[in-house]
Amino acid sequence: MSQNNYTIVKDTREQSGYHFRQYDTCAGMIEKKLDTGDYSIVGLEDKICIERKGCIEELALNLGQKKKTFMKEIERMNSYEHKFLVLEFDLQDLLAYPFLTNIPIAKRDSIRLTGKYLLKCLMEIEINHNVHIIFCGNKQNAFLMVSSLLKRLSEKYLS
Repeated sequence: MSQNNYTIVKDTREQSGYHFRQYDTCAGMIEKKLDTGDYSIVGLEDKICIERKGCIEELALNLGQKKKTFMKEIERMNSYEHKFLVLEFDLQDLLAYPFLTNIPIAKRDSIRLTGKYLLKCLMEIEINHNVHIIFCGNKQNAFLMVSSLLKRLSEKYLS
């Protein structure tokens, strides 16, 4: 293995995330507990933080009922040079929240959060914490985005 190869770290608590195999300069993936985020690179865990959100419902929970806990995680990202929030859905889907979700129709009327509120929160995170918010549309696009981000960051630090 050349010194330019990199290994991706996946947080042990990450559920239904991505699996990285050995390819090109990627040496594959290990799973270990990350203090913040879901993905990083071995040896660069203090510089790179990628947090993944698989669906709007998960994001809405993080910006609603679990906002205090989620914002503590965002604040921990402040010390990272490269921090990303990768979303496996589109902006259009976010703005339609809670419609076009898996939330039962009977429960949608009781939801107080709106898509505009979720967008407001995301923009505050981007502006106040310099976290890059990336709408990817679906899981496959998000996987490709994370793969490309990690490859470029490995080139920046490990070449």
